[in-house]
Amino acid sequence: IWGILLCAVGIYYLIEGINLPPAAIGDPLGPLVFPSILGSALIACGVYLAVRPGPRTGQAAFSRGTFPQVLILFVLLLLYSAAIPWLGYLLATVVFVFITAFLMGERSWAKGAVISVVFSVGIFFLFIRVLTIPLPLGLLETLGLK
Repeated sequence: IWGILLCAVGIYYLIEGINLPPAAIGDPLGPLVFPSILGSALIACGVYLAVRPGPRTGQAAFSRGTFPQVLILFVLLLLYSAAIPWLGYLLATVVFVFITAFLMGERSWAKGAVISVVFSVGIFFLFIRVLTIPLPLGLLETLGLK
């Protein structure tokens, strides 16, 4: 079941990536490359998971203890994707990674803050400077930062 769901997400991501408008300047494939690679990888992982799920264990994938955490993470992911256009990639990702770190067991506020800021800024500059793919600035653009 998870393999099929992963394939569906990969197909959706691939279709949405193909529907991105071409770049105004530079390489016309620029915005198409990353979603294509990611969508294809998700599909490949989904097919592998569906064909060869691994050894069966007596333990359920979800238990009463883990299901609420998964549900919270799912809702948080939906809120994150909705917040990116108006909050901007950088601020939305810092908040998302910070909350996710605590859901995954991090108990130090300082470590959670450092992890979220370093990860978010690192990925932001990777896309902006190395891959030259613009990310939405959202609130930062409203405040005059570019």
